[in-house]
Amino acid sequence: MDSSKFYALLKAVEYGSLTKAAEELGYTQAGLTHMMNRLEKEIGLTLLQRSKSGVSLTADGNELLPLIKDFTDASLSLENAINSFKDGNEQTLRIAAYASITNHWLPKIISSFKKDFPNIKFELRVGNFDDISNAVSNNEVDFGFTSLQPNMQGDWILLKHDPLYAILPVDGNDKSEKVHISIFNNKSFFMPSYGFDFDIMNLLEQNNIHPLINRTALDDSAVVSMVSHGLGYSILPKLSLKGMHGKFTAKEIEPSSHRELGILIKNKNTLSPTAHKFIAYCKQTVKEL
Repeated sequence: MDSSKFYALLKAVEYGSLTKAAEELGYTQAGLTHMMNRLEKEIGLTLLQRSKSGVSLTADGNELLPLIKDFTDASLSLENAINSFKDGNEQTLRIAAYASITNHWLPKIISSFKKDFPNIKFELRVGNFDDISNAVSNNEVDFGFTSLQPNMQGDWILLKHDPLYAILPVDGNDKSEKVHISIFNNKSFFMPSYGFDFDIMNLLEQNNIHPLINRTALDDSAVVSMVSHGLGYSILPKLSLKGMHGKFTAKEIEPSSHRELGILIKNKNTLSPTAHKFIAYCKQTVKEL
C-alpha cells in the first residue's frame, strides 16, 4: 500500500475539503479525487463521505483512522531511516533558487523544517531561471524556487505574489508614491543578472516599453548602487529590496505589477512524503513572513 495516498487522505479529512487538501499537497483537485478513488478501490472500502459541504470519514474510515495515522507515521520514519543508512548519509533535499529567495526565505523555511526533522540535510544552489529549470528537468535538484514563466515544464506550486518596484535616484522634489511604467522609456536601465531578467522583460514587452538597457551582469545590490549614483533606473521586486541601502527610492509601478514566486517540481506525483511535508512547511513559513 502507498503511504502517500493515506497521507493525502488524512489531509483531506483535516481540511474537510479535497480542494484545500490538494492545494496544500500541490495536486490538482481532480488529481487528488482520482487518487482517493484509486485508494478506495485498492482496499475495497469506502473511506470518504463526499457531500456539497466537503468530505468526512465514513464509519469504516473512522474505525481505521488510528491505524492509518500509525501507518503514515511509520512509513515516514522508515523512509528517513533507510535514507540515513544509504551510504552512511542522511536524506538530502536538493534545492535551486533565486538569490533573493535563498537570502530571505530559505533560511527560515529550512530552520523551521529541521526543528521537526533534524536528520534531513539540504544542498543549495543559486541561479537564474534557466539554471533552475534545467536542474529540475535533469533531476539535479528536487525543488526549484523560481518565478512563473510562460511554457514552464513541470509542476508548479504558487507560494506568493511579489510586487515589482521602480528603482529611481532620489529626487527631493518628487513626492509621488507611484510612477507610470512609461518612465522607463528611452531611459538608461540596469538589468539584474540573477533570476529577474525574464520577469522584467515580460513586464516591459507587455507594456511596449523600450528602455536603454545597459549590457552588464549585475546582482541586485550592484543595480541599486548604480541607480544611487544617478547612472540609470531599474526594476526590482519587493523581496530583493529587503536590507538594501543607498540613495535611491522605490516606488510602486502603474499599472500594478508583480511576479509569481513558487516551487517548480519535475513531477509532484513522484515526491516522497518527506518532500510533501517540506512543501507544506514552505507554504506555511512564506505565509507568515
